[in-house]
Amino acid sequence: MSPDQISLITEKICSCFGISSVDHFREFTVEVNPDDVNKDYLLRLSSIGVKRLSMGIQSFDDEDLYWMNRRHDSAMAREAYYIARECGFANISLDLIFGYSLLSEEKWVRNIETLLSLRPEHISSYQLGIEKNTKLGAQFARGEYSPLSDEQSYLQYSTLQGMLSDAGYRQYEISNFALPGFEAIHNSSYWDYSPYLGLGPSAHSFDGDTRSWNCASIIKYTNSLQNGKRCFQSERLTSGDKFNERVMLSLRRVEGLDIKSLKELSLMDDYASFTKQLKDLLRQGLVVEEGDKIIIPSDKLFISDGIIRDLFI
Repeated sequence: MSPDQISLITEKICSCFGISSVDHFREFTVEVNPDDVNKDYLLRLSSIGVKRLSMGIQSFDDEDLYWMNRRHDSAMAREAYYIARECGFANISLDLIFGYSLLSEEKWVRNIETLLSLRPEHISSYQLGIEKNTKLGAQFARGEYSPLSDEQSYLQYSTLQGMLSDAGYRQYEISNFALPGFEAIHNSSYWDYSPYLGLGPSAHSFDGDTRSWNCASIIKYTNSLQNGKRCFQSERLTSGDKFNERVMLSLRRVEGLDIKSLKELSLMDDYASFTKQLKDLLRQGLVVEEGDKIIIPSDKLFISDGIIRDLFI
């Protein structure tokens, strides 16, 4: 999407919601790929009010980038970052992927060291997943790919946590780290259960009671709009859905889960079941209690999915 097209969208947003200009946006982020970055493009993004860039680096190892079918190499990734700085961007997020078979501990440490040498304001890191209907999924099904063991992936995650903490980054969510004051505002709104509006094909929205998602097909989406209709699906959340989502989203954050607010969402029988399981997890040290908050300790965040599922009603 060109900067001019992005500008048309933001102008319409300002008009619809009574915002005087994009200067009043709390956050204006655009995702870019290193191979698409050039000085003219970034200067145009800056001129329309973009203040934050999210750049998909994924690795600084050329062999791994080739295996991932990325169009950039490590030199292009670093150059894209330097160009962004030259264009005045003072809030940049970079990401890395871990947990795949080509990634040795030594290579992972080098990746993190290179990342830290750039000193981005925000860092995201995700474990590589195996999805159906993907090239990697097909390789896995044929026995041509074996993922790292959970133990090896856990060691890589722990290495990431330690090195980023030592460098002054604060982990504020399972996969996200930031220098103080640079936490992602839009991501944080998902995790604190705030309503949000998604625009465009595949975009998701949430109003506090209902989740909706637009159709993925661009052709179907545009044809529907031209006919004065919306192409979307939705689901109204039950009290149990809201309870479980609050548990899941809150425990992803290092601030944890507010028990008082959770109690207001549930029936007494459901809450009794939750507290029984919570006591078991507390006894095992998988969660800790800090005032009215339940928190997953830093060294247990890697297994947070299982912990969270155990608390669902």
